[in-house]
Amino acid sequence: MKRVELLAPAGDYNALLNAVNAGCDAVYLGGKNFGARAYAPNFDYEDLEKALEFCHLRDVKVYVTVNTLILNEEMDKLVEYIDFLYSIGVDAVIVQDLGVLKFLRENYPDFEVHASTQMTVHNLEGVRELAERGVSRVILSRELTLEEIRHIASNSPIDVEVFVHGAMCVSYSGQCFMSSLIGGRSGNRGRCAQPCRLKYSLVNKHGNILKENLHLLSMVDLCTIEHIPLLIEAGVSSFKIEGRMKSPEYVASVVKAYREAINSYYEGRAFDSTKDMEEMAKVFNRGFSTGYLFERKPSKMSYVTPKNIGVPVAEVVKTKGREVKVRLLQDIRKGDGISDSKGEKGHRIQEIIKNGQKVDVAFKGEIVTLYLDFYPKEKDILNKTYDYLLNESLKNLPEKKVPVKIYAELKKEMPFVVRVEDGIFFGEANSGSIPQVAKKVSIEEDFLKDKLSQIGDTPFYPEKVVVSLDKGLFMPVKDIKETRRKAIDELKLKKLAFYQREKLQKEVKLPEGREKSECPVLTFYTDKLNHLEIASSLGIPYVYFDYKLNESILKEAVKLLEGKDTVLVAAFPSILREEMKDIERQLQLLRELDIRNILVSNLGLYHILKNSDFRLFIDYPLNVFNSLAVEYFNAYAVTLSYELTLEQMKDIAKRSDIKFEAVIYGHLPLMTTEHCPIRNLVGCDRAKCEKGYYFLKDRKGKLMPIKNNGFCRIQILNGDVLFMANHMEELKKSGLSFLRINDTIEEDEEIEKILQMHIKALEGEKIEVPEGNYTKGHFYRGVL
Repeated sequence: MKRVELLAPAGDYNALLNAVNAGCDAVYLGGKNFGARAYAPNFDYEDLEKALEFCHLRDVKVYVTVNTLILNEEMDKLVEYIDFLYSIGVDAVIVQDLGVLKFLRENYPDFEVHASTQMTVHNLEGVRELAERGVSRVILSRELTLEEIRHIASNSPIDVEVFVHGAMCVSYSGQCFMSSLIGGRSGNRGRCAQPCRLKYSLVNKHGNILKENLHLLSMVDLCTIEHIPLLIEAGVSSFKIEGRMKSPEYVASVVKAYREAINSYYEGRAFDSTKDMEEMAKVFNRGFSTGYLFERKPSKMSYVTPKNIGVPVAEVVKTKGREVKVRLLQDIRKGDGISDSKGEKGHRIQEIIKNGQKVDVAFKGEIVTLYLDFYPKEKDILNKTYDYLLNESLKNLPEKKVPVKIYAELKKEMPFVVRVEDGIFFGEANSGSIPQVAKKVSIEEDFLKDKLSQIGDTPFYPEKVVVSLDKGLFMPVKDIKETRRKAIDELKLKKLAFYQREKLQKEVKLPEGREKSECPVLTFYTDKLNHLEIASSLGIPYVYFDYKLNESILKEAVKLLEGKDTVLVAAFPSILREEMKDIERQLQLLRELDIRNILVSNLGLYHILKNSDFRLFIDYPLNVFNSLAVEYFNAYAVTLSYELTLEQMKDIAKRSDIKFEAVIYGHLPLMTTEHCPIRNLVGCDRAKCEKGYYFLKDRKGKLMPIKNNGFCRIQILNGDVLFMANHMEELKKSGLSFLRINDTIEEDEEIEKILQMHIKALEGEKIEVPEGNYTKGHFYRGVL
């Protein structure tokens, strides 16, 4: 059985050292650009080379994140970076952008590529699609259950990686635009500002507050250490720990714990996770859960605080201003961090008073006095958010060493020879000088073994030392050590040379551009039959109809369009999990109804359809951000990412003959999530949820509609409506073929007015922005 890999995060070099020394098999890290954690310290070119050397000498793999969406104008810089990563021997790159994947496979065929969780791969068909494109590993969406992971892993032609510990995004990775649309910082570009961790209120359509001022989208941390055997037996290839923004001490504690859990499984030993979970919780936690492994809709959330809550440390007995008498629930010492139970107020302990005396340490069960910078009440529970002693111990882990076998020969009339082997590579050296006949003291076997074993300043340790020597010979100790050093240096050089590659100095060649004179037409996306009817009566050429895989609704839609010029494009959900089981039947139904156009928004469905007789429209959840990503698809039309500016869309449109679309109106989705705040807080209300009855209210009073997509998946929509009808003349000159109006929670009368307004704008009539909360999205500002 191939052992599962333990993959650790490294936000900086100290975290990398801790990850390796704690026992990981591989690390993932980012450079200064093109990584999904732009706010981590990350690694410059010199740091990357240093990291590669440290890891490869210790048989640890290094994967580098190139997992952001890339603009056309950034391609030259990206290719220079990839060429550097390739030449220094990076084991694999982790990518999100399908254009980057295409470029890598065509230009660096032997460079291993891992598909980031940002690709939103959540079904077996998506894995198979990427396998066909030369990806060697897929990092699955975190929302999958253990059964789904088992199904995918056991049938996958390539490695499958899953997250096992760390922070959880509430949205499907790759499908979150909240930070982007609200603050201009794109999660798809590595600059997420984490607005999901802020406070919100849940309100209904009438403005009634149902839950107030809570962190309604903040998930607790994932912890699966108790279920490692189940995940190994499910066929997972790599266990990934989240945490490139976390401290080196955090990395050490988590890696150490999961290393022990994995080793225990393979060695057949019982494993008790209690101590490890306590230690990890002391370093950082928002509360732990198993995420989605055993429940489709996680119920445990960090509603009270998104910060580190630590562990309970003391109960307040009496207060007098800053002077607080507490009964200890566990030991404390000076330098520990202490906070209120919400984790919102806290500080480092500077003074502990026990029996009127200052002490450095106090123990569980004792009553002591602390001086706090906040004011708890009697009977409040205080938490320890920083354990000084534990963190200090995690800063000084023993350095990881690789076992080697050392062989040496000390023979008459021959140079002294040392050979060092690590099981794959070897280094060999000779002294260049001949041993002398001993006059007083000769070299004995134990003495020679001892000198050869003194390699503590190297990445190795002597597992076995074998010497063959003739009696009565003498050689200076410095010559023995120098010969040993040269053999080890040769071993190191051979190990490092194995990874290094020739610098290829590739160039990216984008398609040539040409101006387009095509006048765009309007398209319309809806999941409502009556809105389909309104659109067709107004002569909208194309309607993307999300029929929610309901046969009777689809047949009714076809009937409504009889005798009309409107083309129906069947729209499938961006997330297809158990729904994939029904896809072949759905496709047969479309053929029977003579529907030949399909809107595709996930890789699994594209894999099924790419060589079919259907005409494919690629939708924005597939994050087409550059011209190379366009070329990835065999498609009739592509809806470009709504994180692009109009100028960037123009640049892409002019470089291809396929048809391009931009969304120009609607409540754009901020995120797609399996978490349902409505179900958790007020109970399932599917009928109202599908109609946009509930809203999140932010700290500025803005309302964000919550809409069920028909499959009990939640889309949180932007409260500000994208509106570009007053810029129609610019849009008409952009080279775009289709301009889409997105229907989400609009009423009948409202949607008719919107459609009529856009028809008039397209005909040349000047349009004013209506009253209300409207935005131009990223058409002119772009994203960071």
